[in-house]
Amino acid sequence: MQKVRVWCNRRPLPASLFLVITVLPVTTRVYRFVVRFALAALLGSAALSPADRDIAPMSVCDLVRDLPSRDGQTVALVGRYSYRSTGRWVAEQGCQGTSGPPALWVVENPSEAPKAPDVFEFVAAELDKKLAEVQAHTTLGKFRFGVSDFDRWAVIYGKVELRKGDDAKQYAANLIIRSNAMIIYLPRP
Repeated sequence: MQKVRVWCNRRPLPASLFLVITVLPVTTRVYRFVVRFALAALLGSAALSPADRDIAPMSVCDLVRDLPSRDGQTVALVGRYSYRSTGRWVAEQGCQGTSGPPALWVVENPSEAPKAPDVFEFVAAELDKKLAEVQAHTTLGKFRFGVSDFDRWAVIYGKVELRKGDDAKQYAANLIIRSNAMIIYLPRP
C-alpha cells in the first residue's frame, strides 16, 4: 500500500538518552536489562503514537453533512482552497444532503489550532479517491489575468469550529489552522 508522507517538525531524541547510551558504563545484567527495556518502551511508544497513524482525509461535503457532531474535532479536509484579498476558505460544489453552505472559512490561530503531527501520512489510494470525488463536481476558478494560484486543490489540517447566526449563512464553520504549513497543496491533474 502506497502512502504519502509530509514531514512537519522532526524532534531529535533527548540528549539524556544519548548520555545513558554512550557515557555511562553498563556493567551489570540488571542495569543492561533496564536500559534495553527503557529503549524498547521509548521506541514502541513512538511507533504507536497517534501522530504516526494514517490520517483519513475527508471532503468538505462529508464534513458539512455531519457538522454538529464534528464541532471541536481535528480533521484533514480535501477541497478547493481559495485565497482572495478578503480571506481564505476551503469549499466544494454540488454537495447533496447538506443543510449549510459547503464551505469553511480558514482562520490562522496558533494558540487554538491543533498541533501538527510529526508526520502527516495519508494512504495514497484514499487521498486520490477523495480528490477525484471532489474534482468530479468542483472546479477551480478561472482568472482572466492568467494566474491560477488563487484556487488550488489542497488538504488542510485544522480544528472545526461552528459559526453562529448570520456568519453561518456564507460559511458553515471555521477551520482553525496553526499556520500556512497546515495547507498541503496537491498537484493538478
